[in-house]
Amino acid sequence: MSQPITAPPPQILVVDDSPTQAKLLQQVLVAHGFQVCVFKNGAEALAYLFANPCDLVISDILMPEMDGFELCRRIRELPELTCLPIILLTHLNDPADVLHSLEAGADYFISKPYNNKLLLSRIDATLQRKGACYQERQDGKVTVSHHGREYQIAAPKGQIIDLLLATYELAAEKNQELLGAKQALSELNQQLEQRVRERTRALEAETAERVQAVEELRRKDEILMQQSRQAALGEMIGNIAHQWRQPLNAVGLLVQDISLCYEYGNFDKGYLDASTQKIMKLVRHMSQTIDDFRNFFTPDRDKVPFDLGKTVAKTLQLVEGSLADKGIKVQIDSQEVPILNGYPNEFSQVLLNILNNAKDAFSGQQVEEPHVTVQVSCENGRAIVTIADNAGGIPEAIIDRVFEPYFTTKDQGKGTGIGLYMSKKIVEKTMNGSLTVRNTGTGAEFRIEV
Repeated sequence: MSQPITAPPPQILVVDDSPTQAKLLQQVLVAHGFQVCVFKNGAEALAYLFANPCDLVISDILMPEMDGFELCRRIRELPELTCLPIILLTHLNDPADVLHSLEAGADYFISKPYNNKLLLSRIDATLQRKGACYQERQDGKVTVSHHGREYQIAAPKGQIIDLLLATYELAAEKNQELLGAKQALSELNQQLEQRVRERTRALEAETAERVQAVEELRRKDEILMQQSRQAALGEMIGNIAHQWRQPLNAVGLLVQDISLCYEYGNFDKGYLDASTQKIMKLVRHMSQTIDDFRNFFTPDRDKVPFDLGKTVAKTLQLVEGSLADKGIKVQIDSQEVPILNGYPNEFSQVLLNILNNAKDAFSGQQVEEPHVTVQVSCENGRAIVTIADNAGGIPEAIIDRVFEPYFTTKDQGKGTGIGLYMSKKIVEKTMNGSLTVRNTGTGAEFRIEV
């Protein structure tokens, strides 16, 4: 059984002096099954047509040596190519292109940049009527087929050309409007890109300034923390003296008692051992005091679980001597609270700063039975520590400033004004808590929530 003969694909000549445009058009046509030959000007295309048949010519208008109009005229002068379909590519800028196209004998023109779908549709329509030249009937009517329907046009040629020109002029005007809008959009995009670049540079500069400001604040806080520790160290020296005064007196009395016993003949090994044991107990107590103060000034490197009640009690032991020396009684009311995760030594420093401020508040005051009350409790799952005194309170005019750096009401040289500032920083920044103060009527109350 013989195989059916398959018709070869239509061959199309593409004539365009732009290699890029010609290549793009060739790719579109080949992808849809057409055979394509490409030439860069009309002279080369015409020389090819003399010896080789083709089904359709698609030509640009503006080309060197021979443009698209001249190519059309030369083709139409050849009897064997009179009905060869020709499509001209135009930029749709000048209505005179239409007249030149009709005068030269072109079948269609398509504006650039063209839509591939429209181009392929026009090619298919052209190839379907290939070889069927327009024939005008005796009555002057022309039959035109469009989308499967035939139209009988009896209008004079001049009227048809005028209508075609009017349509082309409208399309050209719209095309210019689109080109203008495209240019305006392009300029707007450039302006927007420039603004984005300027804003990006501004944001980068602003970010760098903020990073530098944050770094300066960090260094400032480090300096303030060091100053706070040095100020606390001065307070601690006084507390150590108070803590050591009583055991040193006791050691002195025991040494004198040993000497007297030896002088009066009451000295024996049992008495010596007992006295030595008492002295060593006092010495160990003094040594433990030094360790407690030394550990207090050792910075916490990592967060650790700690018992808030025990930390408060330990801090009070460090200052109870200096408070008692000024006749200030300390009362502690501690309830069970959850174990906290944080920096116990820094928290102890906060308590120490507040207790030292309470002690200083009594200076120059005539207060009967001065006392400080420390309460440890739990509210809504948060640990609460309050330190209240009966020293008369903080003047309302300055109570909102007590946490400012370097703000102090003490005489020059007696206060740095950084203790409460650093206390607030530690509680709120390091422990994610809050530190506030209020007057109770008899004194001031500091409240720590963590």
